Amino acid sequence: MDISEFIEQKGTYLKADVVKQNPNAVFVITEEAVLVENEFKGQKNMRVHVHGEFNQTPFILDLSKTNSRTIAKALGTDTKKWISHKLYLEVYKTKTSDGKLTEAINIAKVE
Repeated sequence: MDISEFIEQKGTYLKADVVKQNPNAVFVITEEAVLVENEFKGQKNMRVHVHGEFNQTPFILDLSKTNSRTIAKALGTDTKKWISHKLYLEVYKTKTSDGKLTEAINIAKVE
């Protein structure tokens, strides 16, 4: 029995594991980005959420300031102009605030 469909991520947010399994796939932005307030370990910060498709599956890409700057440098700061552009993604290791290694998504190229 093939359980591929069963183990696929069904959540809303694109995760590093999904990108890692599809290294040549791209994220296509389908909507204007939104600024959201996020709370993590009692601290509030702002994040940019971009709706799009990765391998024809809809996801939200939660952008760090660094990834937001990468897109803005290539496409400008008006997120309406980001729609239909492609983000080539890669995975890298980073340390969390408590010192643990985790994988994160980085934008390698914007088209």
